[in-house]
Amino acid sequence: MGKPGVGWAARLAVVVPVGVALVAGVWGIGRGSLWQDEATTLALAGRPLPQLWDTLGTVDAVHGVYYLLVHVLLGVAGAGPSPEVLLRVPSLLATAGAALGVAVVGRRLGSPAAGLFAGTAYALAPVVVYHAQEARSFALVAAAVVLACYLLVRAAEQPRRLRWWAGYAAAVALACLLNLFAAFFLLAHAVTLAACRVGFAVLWRWAVACLAGLLCAAPVGWIAYGQQDQVSHLDVPTWATAGALVTRFAGGGVLLAVTGVLAGLAVLHRADRAGPVGLPLLALPLAVLPPAALLLISQAHPFYADRYVLYSMLGLSWLIGAGAAAGARLPRLPAVAGVLPVALVAGLGLPAQEQVRRIDSRPDDPAAAARLVGQGARPGDVVLFLPSVRRLVAEAYPVEFRHARDAALKLSGPASGTLAGRELPPEDIVASIGDAPRIWTVSRSHAADADLSSSRDRAKRDLLRDDYRQVRVTRVLGYAVRLYERGDG
Repeated sequence: MGKPGVGWAARLAVVVPVGVALVAGVWGIGRGSLWQDEATTLALAGRPLPQLWDTLGTVDAVHGVYYLLVHVLLGVAGAGPSPEVLLRVPSLLATAGAALGVAVVGRRLGSPAAGLFAGTAYALAPVVVYHAQEARSFALVAAAVVLACYLLVRAAEQPRRLRWWAGYAAAVALACLLNLFAAFFLLAHAVTLAACRVGFAVLWRWAVACLAGLLCAAPVGWIAYGQQDQVSHLDVPTWATAGALVTRFAGGGVLLAVTGVLAGLAVLHRADRAGPVGLPLLALPLAVLPPAALLLISQAHPFYADRYVLYSMLGLSWLIGAGAAAGARLPRLPAVAGVLPVALVAGLGLPAQEQVRRIDSRPDDPAAAARLVGQGARPGDVVLFLPSVRRLVAEAYPVEFRHARDAALKLSGPASGTLAGRELPPEDIVASIGDAPRIWTVSRSHAADADLSSSRDRAKRDLLRDDYRQVRVTRVLGYAVRLYERGDG
């Protein structure tokens, strides 16, 4: 990627952001706990391929390609006793690759300074670092989208070269296979090409490449359509939701103001385009349209989560980089002036940088819940999960449950092709518990009655109420672990 024969400054412009991304991503990557979504990654990706395939037919098909990639990684490296860091390595490398892509595109469409500033801004964005340390697919989606952006630029420059369009179609397919909501970036590219007036021939070739990429991802979309219940917990986004997205991506207060000024400079700067596509015209639609489209569609059917459009940070980073480079060229300013606003953005983001590396930056801490059981369980103890999906705690940290028998489990997740396994009928759960002297329960910190309304969960709760007494409850981030003893004993 990039122009041949570039000098040391141009090379440095793409090397520095990669180094920054790696350093920022490695710092604090071993938080010590997989939160629930990461535990899902470990539970599913660690299954043998036939069982993983069966599971994807019932749940989480939208992440199936990602799970296959992680499955290969686990097969090569092995999960080991502490899989947290290993599982996050793909996201770390993808973030470094995305920072490289941001810098290359910024350099190609702007200048070495624009590439350097944009790539560094991307690498240091707290929300980007957050996902660089996540065992989920969203950092990989961003890397695929930036690759598509680069290939679009090259295809617009050389529209008769089939390899660029074929590569673009493959990048579209990869991004959408990793997460279907990546398709929203095609809206941004459509606006970019129309605004750049590239001509009908380029638009036609682009449409064909999009169609080819989307058709490759269509089977996953078809299966995922039947699994929409997975996002039934999402709420209709509001104006407050949109404001939270802006703050999470662009910052708040002074940081938001600086980001806005730099973006304004990028849009207003009248630099000559190096090719058919201009950097602000590539960046602005990508920064705005995918989040706006997801928010709008979610008014009818709630699908919104800001991680689904993490790749919009690519556009914002290009605006920051182009704005900083444009500011450095203003009259009576020294050449290094562009470094100052980027340094200011990075400095103002330091509190958020520290926060995203803490365990409590995630919704829950399964490792802490598992440790409570592991430290207190004795042979003969029983464990119940309320509801059954909380069994992911044991899937992620099975050693901690070696002394606690899962009395409700009929078939494990791998054997049943489900996420958390199939449980016994209510009456059989009671029989399976028998006269166990002690029962541990793992639930959310303050579980809602609606989440525990199944007949199986009612049977568990009735048994605990009638035949056991609670002797201990300990709450950790996202979980409550309770110990019950039989009768009055």
